[in-house]
Amino acid sequence: MMTTPTTSEPEAALRLMEAVLRDGRPMASEYAQLFGPRATGHIETVEEQGEVISTCAWLRRDLVVSGLELPVAFVGSVATRADQRGKGHGTAVVERAIARAAEEGAAIALLWADESNWYQERGWVPLGTENVFVINANNAFLLPDADGVRPMEHRDLGAVHRLYCTHEARVDRRECDTEAMLTTPGLRALVREVDGEVKGYACVGRGEDLAHCVHEWGGTPEDVLPIIAGHWAATSAETDRLFVMVPETEADFTAYFTFIRSLGAKGILAMARIGDLGAVARIFDRLTPEGVTVEVVGDRSLALAGPSGRILLADHEILLALCPPRGDRRVTSVVEAEIGVELPMLPIEPYAWGLDSI
Repeated sequence: MMTTPTTSEPEAALRLMEAVLRDGRPMASEYAQLFGPRATGHIETVEEQGEVISTCAWLRRDLVVSGLELPVAFVGSVATRADQRGKGHGTAVVERAIARAAEEGAAIALLWADESNWYQERGWVPLGTENVFVINANNAFLLPDADGVRPMEHRDLGAVHRLYCTHEARVDRRECDTEAMLTTPGLRALVREVDGEVKGYACVGRGEDLAHCVHEWGGTPEDVLPIIAGHWAATSAETDRLFVMVPETEADFTAYFTFIRSLGAKGILAMARIGDLGAVARIFDRLTPEGVTVEVVGDRSLALAGPSGRILLADHEILLALCPPRGDRRVTSVVEAEIGVELPMLPIEPYAWGLDSI
């Protein structure tokens, strides 16, 4: 039986998540947005004989990108009791999350998956771009000195949040959200202070995830790179490499890491599914020039029409035109050829920083 949680069900769902995802270790403190005092997340469950046998969590968020807000849902912490796997419960609970998020206007559902094949078999597709660079003994000496770098303190919160908000691509966050996420166990945050002003910050680690990985930062390269040097100095005794996540929109950072011959990988941002198709159509309408019409066809397709033709996009084709993996523009080019109009605002490059994942 599919349920929406009662007062006690989140506790049962949390216990199942901990058993499946953490081998029984506690995880609530890692996800303040789901289990904290100001939680805004949702828990979906499947029950059998009064017991939660499968569960997942989701958050409704807006991605700021290309001058607009893209309404999305982050889906995660999917867990099914060992003796109930292979019966479709995990699929059912995730589908329920997507449907409920669509009711709240989420155009796209996103998740970060260790087993991407399982999700691809169920209609999820790779979306967006994330660059990952490696700092090691071969290039760390090229980083600038860690002058002015110190541990982040609570008094730095306002400055850190303002720096976060300067990113062209990000999740639309309140300062209290940033504050809650920065208290995650296992997170080490450093800032760079110059003449009494916090000019940059960078975070490593998040609970049991993202160890030895700089997954969120803010500021110019001049201020962030010394902080990365500080993180390397702190972690080099534990590991022989430090990973740095960089969105596609941060060209200056990409250029620097390429210059110092940091090994880089251009990966995907997340796995994705269509949620509210009407919301997707409104995004396309804002990103296409005057004279192009966007129409919802049925419950799975969009039609784009221009001066010389009309094209129907279904399911994964919609996502491949909007924000394809690794910036692949082939589907967008086909659309341009069919409708006879250039679409310079497509595709877009959304981004979710490490603190936002669930």
